[in-house]
Amino acid sequence: MHAAAQESTARAMSDARLTATLPAAQLVRHATGGDRDAFEELIRRLQRRVYGFAYQHLRDADEAHDLAQEIFVKFYRNLSRYDAERPFDPWFWKLAANTAINYRRKRIPLPAEPAQEAAGPDHPRPTHDPALVEALAQLDPAYRMPILLHYYADLSLEQVGQSLNLSIPAIKSRLHRARAQLRNSLAEAEETEETR
Repeated sequence: MHAAAQESTARAMSDARLTATLPAAQLVRHATGGDRDAFEELIRRLQRRVYGFAYQHLRDADEAHDLAQEIFVKFYRNLSRYDAERPFDPWFWKLAANTAINYRRKRIPLPAEPAQEAAGPDHPRPTHDPALVEALAQLDPAYRMPILLHYYADLSLEQVGQSLNLSIPAIKSRLHRARAQLRNSLAEAEETEETR
């Protein structure tokens, strides 16, 4: 009996190591077939990026945690819709972006200052320049989303375009405009700070 338990544990550890080396598209196929380990591996790979994306979108640690959970719930519910012939990242980040937009629409207005006590050892608050965080929050979502997907979720321009159903020139244009607006906002914030 003890030998059978050891063999089962060894097999589970071997399966977990194998799962950790599979590409995302294959993990989705396994997860769609009911493989919980494959789904957990996908979550493990995406968790930090999704939380960072959610935090930059909402600027509130608790809300970001809730949004990240909602993204993963939607991901689980939509696993069967993923087309394994297409790249995984654009499909996933389109789902994440749409979930974030819908989540924000349903929310009460954003707090003026993120709660200090919201960050903890499990979810340390990302450290970013408060002026940058504020400038990002003021961007129109049409410009904020490409910035977040490209710079915070580390997607290529092609993947951002696929995620948002926009052409690469449109993404480049939005990124250019967003960076210009961010530069202006940051310059204004710096001038205001200097006059104090």
